[in-house]
Amino acid sequence: MILLLANAFLLWSLCVAQLNEVSQPVSLQTLNLGDSATIQCYIKSLMTKRVWYKLTTERKLQLVASFDSHYRRSVLSDEFDWRYSVYFDKVDSHLNIAATSWDDVGTYFCGVMHLNDIQFGSGTFLMLKGAKMISDSVVQQPESQSVQSGDSVTLSCSVHSGQCPAEHISVMWLKNSDHSAPEMIYSPGNENTCQTVSGVASCVNNLLIRNFSDDGAGIYHCVVTSCGQILFGNGTKLISDYGMEFRAVPNTIFLVLIIFLSLAFLLCFMCWTKCCDCTESRGGFSASTTTSAEIQDGEHLKITELKSQRDDTWSECMYLSVKKYN
Repeated sequence: MILLLANAFLLWSLCVAQLNEVSQPVSLQTLNLGDSATIQCYIKSLMTKRVWYKLTTERKLQLVASFDSHYRRSVLSDEFDWRYSVYFDKVDSHLNIAATSWDDVGTYFCGVMHLNDIQFGSGTFLMLKGAKMISDSVVQQPESQSVQSGDSVTLSCSVHSGQCPAEHISVMWLKNSDHSAPEMIYSPGNENTCQTVSGVASCVNNLLIRNFSDDGAGIYHCVVTSCGQILFGNGTKLISDYGMEFRAVPNTIFLVLIIFLSLAFLLCFMCWTKCCDCTESRGGFSASTTTSAEIQDGEHLKITELKSQRDDTWSECMYLSVKKYN
């Protein structure tokens, strides 16, 4: 049984280590256009071959760099220029981007290569804010909303641009949460409704979320591509009512558990005390019985000895008497 538990614990430890090999602590990184970016990644693995991949806003997966932490060699892909570099040692595997441009927007994944697969981190979405499009406005409604499990909710994103025609404006959605990696949302049939009035293009994009669950909680940003440049909305925060109620439950469970353990401890203590009293009573009775028996045996032995002595003396006397008369 002990061996089985030891094997199970070892297997569990290996699984946990496997899941925690790659860590990307920052899920959403926001910078100004032209700033330098350092996307952090920490890898705790004996495997030395590692990679960086980029998932673009068009959902195109690109290999950024591959490197070996043992031989300290890195190779950049042809699509990425001198602005990209990788800093790495036994644990750190950071990706550096100098003078960021709009083409750098996307989700970056670092990974470690095993024998037959690649284990990736949770990903870091790089968001850029540009000053050239500051006259444009991106408005999201509502700012925050609580949603019950199973309900539907509609998010709205409005774009007003005086520098870019409506046909060159597209809207996507980005979800960011604390318990999952950033993800781009592409909804089939989710099209923009645009019109141009007095040279100002206005587009509205609605995102319908059906059968809402606790996993859907987070901040939803609309991502606007306007004439090759990218802007982001202020975000809509969706809160799960089920999650709020569930967070209050552990306190009650903890209190009930403490009361139950206290009662169980008190009951065990009372039973233990009672058992000790019973044991002492039985021990005293046995000792008394044994003592009486020993006393009786002692008296019997004394009487026997006396009788034996008396018999011996009487026999000798009889012998001497008979011998004397002859």
